[in-house]
Amino acid sequence: MESVTRYSLTVLRYSGWFIAPIYSLLWLYLWKRLPPQKQPNILNLSATKLAKKIRNRELTSEQVVNAFVERCRDINGLLNAIVEDRFAEALNDAKNVDEFIDNGQKTKEQMEKETPLLGVPVTIKESCKLEGMSYCVGAKLRKGIRAEEDGKAVANLKKSGAIPIAVTNTPEFCASAETLNKVTGYTHNPYDRRRSAGGSSGGEASLIASAASVIGIGSDYICSIRVPCLFNGVFGHKPTPGIVPNEGHFPDMPNNEIYQKLLCLGPICRYAEDLKPMLKILAGEKADTLNLDTPVKHEDLKIYYLLDKGFSFAESSVNSDIKKSIKTAVDHFQKTYGCQVQKLELRGMNDLTSLCIVHLADVENLNKLFCLKRPEDESNAFVEYLKAVIKLSDYCLQTAVARLLVEMLSHISVRKRLKKAAKRNEMLQQLLEILGNNGVLILPSYTQTAFFKYELLFKITELMYSFFANVFGLPSTQIPAGLNKKGLPIGFQVVANPMQDRLCIAVAEELEKALGGWKPPPNS
Repeated sequence: MESVTRYSLTVLRYSGWFIAPIYSLLWLYLWKRLPPQKQPNILNLSATKLAKKIRNRELTSEQVVNAFVERCRDINGLLNAIVEDRFAEALNDAKNVDEFIDNGQKTKEQMEKETPLLGVPVTIKESCKLEGMSYCVGAKLRKGIRAEEDGKAVANLKKSGAIPIAVTNTPEFCASAETLNKVTGYTHNPYDRRRSAGGSSGGEASLIASAASVIGIGSDYICSIRVPCLFNGVFGHKPTPGIVPNEGHFPDMPNNEIYQKLLCLGPICRYAEDLKPMLKILAGEKADTLNLDTPVKHEDLKIYYLLDKGFSFAESSVNSDIKKSIKTAVDHFQKTYGCQVQKLELRGMNDLTSLCIVHLADVENLNKLFCLKRPEDESNAFVEYLKAVIKLSDYCLQTAVARLLVEMLSHISVRKRLKKAAKRNEMLQQLLEILGNNGVLILPSYTQTAFFKYELLFKITELMYSFFANVFGLPSTQIPAGLNKKGLPIGFQVVANPMQDRLCIAVAEELEKALGGWKPPPNS
C-alpha cells in the first residue's frame, strides 16, 4: 500500500507539469498589489521595540493597536487572511493598558519582566483557542463553534500583556499546506496574489508579512509554520516537541504520543529578535528547560548543510535560488566566524519520503481527525474524494485527498512500519551524534517558492523537507533570505538537536543581519 501511495503522489506531481502553466494565466485577475503602509514608523517596528516604546510612553498602546487595525482593514479584502476580528475590543484593551501605565503602578523594569509584550497587538491562528472567537477551523459542520476559553499557549501570550486583534485563516482541519476552506475561502500571498500563502498557518504568515500584524501563533504538524513563512518571507519557529503546550489546539489527539511529538505550536514573527521572547512566553513554565538566555558563540558552531536530498521521481529538485541562499548562509558563517562547515552525509536520506509517509501510519486513528460527522457515520474516503472532485462533498478537495491518503496508509502492514521505524531510529541516532550540542543543519523547507493557487495537489511529496524535523523531533527555524527575480520570498530552515532551540534562533538572528530578513511586499 505504501508503493501505491507513492505512485499516486508521483502521478499527481507529473500531472502538475501540464496544469501549472494554465494556473499562471487563470489567476491573472488577482494581479492587484497591496496598498502602501500609512504608518510605517509604527508598523515596521519589532514587537520587542514596540513594547519598549509603549513602556517608555514614546507611543501609546492605542496608537499602536489602531495602526495595525487600520492596516488589517486596508489589506484583508485583498488577502482574506482574517477569519474574525476583535478590533473594537482590542482598542478598548489598549486604552486600559495606557491608563495602567499612566497610573505608574509598576516600574518599567517590573513591566518588562512581568508583562514583556504589554500593549502589543498580536494575531492568533484560528486553530488555537482564543476565548469568544471563531473556532471552526474551516470545517462547514463546525461553523459557528466558538472557543469557550483560551488555549494554554494563547493564555500565556495574553498573560504577557499582548492584545489579540484577530484570528487568522487556516485550511479545513489544518489538513493542507494551502490555506483554503469552504467557510472563509482562500488566503492569498501578499507578494503575488495569484499564489498560495502556504498552510496551514497561511493566514497568520500572510498577515504578518503584510505588516498588518507583527507577531502571532502558528502550529506545525508537517510543515505548517515553516512553509507559510517561506512563502511569505517571515520568520517562524517549530519548537522542540512538548515545550509549548498543545492544549486548546484543534485538531488534537491529546493521548497519542506520536501525534503530540509531531504537532508543535510556535511563534511567527517579522523580526528575528522577537523569536526568543515569543518562545519564552508561549512555553511558559517549560521555557527554562531550553536555556534560551545562554549565549551562543558563533565561532563554536558546527555548520552542516543539505542542498538537495537526491533525485526522486516523486519530487522536484530544489530551486536554484533556494540552493544559492543556503550556500550564502553557510559561506557567511565560514568566512565571518571560521566555523567548521560540512555537507551532511546521512545514511537513509534518499529514502526520506518513504520514511516520513509511513510514519503517518503509526498515528493510530489519524483519519478520525478529518471527520465532519461522528466517526461511525463517516462516509467512505474514496467516495468522499469522488464527491469532492465534482464539488458535492462537504470537504474541500485538498482535505478529501489528505483523508484518502491517510486511509491508504492505514493499510500498511505492521511488519513494514516496524522496518521503516528501525531505519528512522538509525537515522536519528546518526543525527544526534553529528549535531551534538553545537551543531546546526541548514536545509530547504520546500523545493520552491510560493506556487500558484490550487497547485499544492501536484506538489505534496515536496513537503518532506519540512516533515523531516517533525518526524525526528527537532526544533526548526524558518529564515527569510530575500526575494528572487520574480519578487517572491526565498529562504530555508535551520534545525538542531532536541532542546537546542537557542542555536536555531541564534543562527536566525545572525542571518537576518547578513541576508536582510523580511522584505515588504510590493505596493500598488
